[in-house]
Amino acid sequence: MTVGAEARALVTAAVGAAVLVLVGGVLAITSGQLFLVGVTAAATGLLAAGSERPKPWLRRYAIVLALVVVAVGAVGTWLIALGQGGSLGLLDFLWATSGLLVPAEAIVAVLAAAWGANAGPVRG
Repeated sequence: MTVGAEARALVTAAVGAAVLVLVGGVLAITSGQLFLVGVTAAATGLLAAGSERPKPWLRRYAIVLALVVVAVGAVGTWLIALGQGGSLGLLDFLWATSGLLVPAEAIVAVLAAAWGANAGPVRG
């Protein structure tokens, strides 16, 4: 059994999380984050679908990766704010800076990853 497709999905998720931290934390931009999460999650699902594992397993794998992208983006943004002198806790910071954006990102991530895993595979 090859894990190339799963590894490509993992790399895609890692790059998406890094870009999300860059956009949200370093550049302090919230517009476009929902789109970024959706594209990353869909690409993760499409790439993961190329594996030989059963579809339900791949769907769960893609969804977990997509949710990790959202979590890493949120925590990374908060850590950057703390490094710049912020003092709010994680939830207080996220609520004050983005409101319902992170829960919306989680919903989009789950839907896009599930779609990608069902619509795939993309072989790269």
